[in-house]
Amino acid sequence: MQDETLKQKVRGWWDEHPFAYLIKGEEEGSWVFYRNIDRKVLKWMSPWAHTRYPLLSNLVDYSELKGKKVLDIACGTGWTTEQFVRAGADVTAIDLTPKAVELTKRRLAMYGLEARVLEADAEHLPFEDNNFDYVMAWGCLMHTPDTEQAIREIYRVLKPGGKGGAMMYNKSSIHWWWGIWFGKGILRGKRFRMGLQELTNRYTDGVDVGGNMLTKFWTPSQFKKLWSIFPKVSVVTYDRPELVSDLPARKLPLGRILPYRLRKWIAYRFGLTAWIEFQK
Repeated sequence: MQDETLKQKVRGWWDEHPFAYLIKGEEEGSWVFYRNIDRKVLKWMSPWAHTRYPLLSNLVDYSELKGKKVLDIACGTGWTTEQFVRAGADVTAIDLTPKAVELTKRRLAMYGLEARVLEADAEHLPFEDNNFDYVMAWGCLMHTPDTEQAIREIYRVLKPGGKGGAMMYNKSSIHWWWGIWFGKGILRGKRFRMGLQELTNRYTDGVDVGGNMLTKFWTPSQFKKLWSIFPKVSVVTYDRPELVSDLPARKLPLGRILPYRLRKWIAYRFGLTAWIEFQK
């Protein structure tokens, strides 16, 4: 019951604050709105996830998905859904919030693309067993109360041999230890006025509006255990080298004196973004 109450709070928050990559000043749902989101994704995740369109092309082999059944969990503004549809996949996209469903439908309609887009809960997927060839869960499983249950549901709906990918947050990261725990928690004294979970919620997604309802982090070894229901699991981490350049602070960017290759290695090794690939 407690998890369901929290989930309703999570649902309400994300419905009010759809993740639009801090795009402001553009009419929601307009062509410019969607293109600016795509440009931000292209920039923030390059060159690790992609160097050009389609987005995430270094992580997802779109050539394997033509004619395959794909489930896109937490479609948000629809940028992941669009990539799968353009690859020729038979796509079903879901989100916990009606706002995201609306934004994804509008994006697809704008380009004359088609997919099934519906409101649904990742912890209780409304699909039969062994139904999909590929499942994507980008940036959502760290915000749902029962992450383990959502992973069990992904396993259930994947066909035997089916694959998937999930983006989650890495606790063994500069963002967590330096940015949240030490920077905000200790140096600014926030840890003495709020619990660790509250601090985490406050300084991850939605930081510009006071934080969100729930955000969770795991270490790479914890990811392996979390996804252990799958026989094949791999985990890689990433962040932008610019993050290291600005250490210990933007006003004192001593990290810039480090060779670029070292900054890149540190960013990847201690990155916020964790990409988990799995196969049933």
